[in-house]
This record gives sequence, C-alpha cells and structure tokens, in this order.
Amino acid sequence: MTNIIQIDKSRGFTRMDNQLMDGLMAIDLPGRELKVALFIAKATINFQAGAVRIKATDVAKATNLHPDVASRAISHLLKRRVIHRVGGARGDISICDPKEWVYFECPTRTNLSESDKVVRIGSTASRTKTDDSLLYSKKQTPLVTLPSEEITSSPEQLAPAKPDRKAPFGMTQLLADNPHQVPEQLLADWLAQRKAKRAAVTETVWSTVNAELSKCAAQGVDASTAITEALTAGWQGFKASWVIKRLNDSNPPAALPSRHTGFNDRDYHAGLIEREDGSYAF
Repeated sequence: MTNIIQIDKSRGFTRMDNQLMDGLMAIDLPGRELKVALFIAKATINFQAGAVRIKATDVAKATNLHPDVASRAISHLLKRRVIHRVGGARGDISICDPKEWVYFECPTRTNLSESDKVVRIGSTASRTKTDDSLLYSKKQTPLVTLPSEEITSSPEQLAPAKPDRKAPFGMTQLLADNPHQVPEQLLADWLAQRKAKRAAVTETVWSTVNAELSKCAAQGVDASTAITEALTAGWQGFKASWVIKRLNDSNPPAALPSRHTGFNDRDYHAGLIEREDGSYAF
C-alpha cells in the first residue's frame, strides 16, 4: 500500500511503550505540555538513558516554545506526576509510570464532590495537597495520621518568643551616672545633637564621654566648658584633645613684654666729658 510510511532506520525512530502511548492519549493536557512530555519521553525512554539533565532552553528549542512557557509546562507536568525529578529543583528529569499520572486536573473549588476529584488510572484515590511534596522525588513516603491533640499547639507555642528589647538610655540614665555634674540643660542639648546626627546614645558611649571629661579636668577644663565647646563645634564624638586644642586656638597666650623699652628715659651723657665743640668723649 502506498499510504503506509515505511520506517527509515537510517534516520532513527522512536520506540514507545504501549502503556505510555495510551496514557498520553488519555491524559487531559494542554497542547504545549503534551509537546514537552513527548520531548522528555524521547530524550529519556527512546535512548534508554533514564533520568537525564534537561534544560528548559533545550525543551523550548525542540518544541518551538518560549523558555518561560517551557519552564511553566515542566512545573505543571511535575504537579500532574507525568514527570519527576531526581534530586532537587535542578535535578535530572524522567517520565513517571502512567499509573501515577494525574489524568484530570482538580477544579479550583472548595465544595467538590467525589466525582470532581482527581483520579489516576488504576487507582481511585483522590489527589490531596500533600502530593505537591512529591514533585521532586519518586519516593512515595506514606503519610502518618496523628491524633489532633498531637498536632494542635497553643498560640504560645506557635508564636516565636520575641527578644527582650534593650532598655532605652536617655536623660534619666545620664543624670544617674553624672560624676562630673554636667548641668541637665547641657545634657539635654547634647542628647538633641546626637539625635539630629542619628547617633545612638548608649551606656558605652556615655562611659567614653565621662572618661574624656576626666582628661579635660586633668587639664584644668571643667565638664560644663568641655560639653559647651563640643556643642558649639557640632561634634558627634567627643575627645578631650579636641576640646583642649579648640580652647587654645580661641584663647592664644598673652605676648611676653618686650625687653626693648625705656630708651627715652636713659641718660646717654652720663660718664662722658663735654668738649668745647659740644661733642662728648670719655
């Protein structure tokens, strides 16, 4: 007969298991997903390669689909149990046994009757939400049913404990630890300046400031003067050396009296003999 296409072995041919062919004819899949399933079947079963690494770009090129569309089709085929991955999300892909396929997708309704639920060939078990956990593995781990009292937790157990918030460090703490008796108004101004610069005030920061105030006191500069100079300069930090230098620059030392004075009061003729011509000599 002339209408029978002979198999040309020189070009190669695809061998297809009858059960797999029957499953592909029976399953309700969109055309693009059916093309992807056929490509994966050819890449794995035809070459007897088993599960292989297949990129979405390779699937897209072979099926004339956009890579994003091919990737979504692979994800949907994984959910329908038509294919599976060995390993993680980038593992090798292979075709599942047609008995495991989800032949009819469950409608997105909450009040489903038994006839609306997904049915696999060879089994009347309905597909549950837990099937999504089997997308990347062939291992069918049996589910363990626990009494409700074992899986129900109190709100205190479910909610993670919040970490204790750090106690704020403000005016009360500054006044309580104020060995140099800095006036409250200066402390308030210093706090406001730190806040404007978005610099936190902590116990460590205040301890450092007190240590620098002690150095200022050793140089004869009281704490009020030192804090005032820091506020005037607009410093975020505080160093005793900065305060001393600023005070020295603003108050230069008084000039020493000149030794070249009293010339008008000196008698330059003392001890000299006046000559006839009006000059002086020894």
